[in-house]
Amino acid sequence: MIELKFSHFLRWDEINKLVEKAKNNMVIVKLPLSIYNNPKMTYKIEFMRKNHIIVESENNKRGRKEKLNENIKQEILELYREGYSINKIANMLKLPKSTIFTNVKDDINKIKIEMKKEELTSLVYEYKEYLIKNDLYHPYIESQFMELKVYVDNNDLETAYNKLKEIIEYIKSQK
Repeated sequence: MIELKFSHFLRWDEINKLVEKAKNNMVIVKLPLSIYNNPKMTYKIEFMRKNHIIVESENNKRGRKEKLNENIKQEILELYREGYSINKIANMLKLPKSTIFTNVKDDINKIKIEMKKEELTSLVYEYKEYLIKNDLYHPYIESQFMELKVYVDNNDLETAYNKLKEIIEYIKSQK
């Protein structure tokens, strides 16, 4: 018994090959409903049936991806915040990666930005402490750090990193 699945319109050369196979074995051809019910295929399906080929329609799940409820979304986001990758989360929750990604991609991008902001603010505080301990912190540097804080608050992280580099270069030139 030979079972074949097709997801395209069968050409006559393919049908003739199936007829040759049907002489020796039982052949089952599965087609999606959209192709099976298409008027272009009615004659071809009749021809295959006359030549002892079983033609079945296959009702595969198609269309929109599965939606996840809020509890599962929150669990996925918590795992992502803890440092797990999407692949590991998919394996842990036994869900397809594409389903996870399509349901939480916007939230994941927000989390990435939040994590970068937290990292940058912690670097800024550590550097401020270092400057205060070494008596290098003065009003000009304070104004530069305030400008840096504005960039971070506005989610302009690239400019904020550049500003931090600029502050570091200024401090190095003052030593």
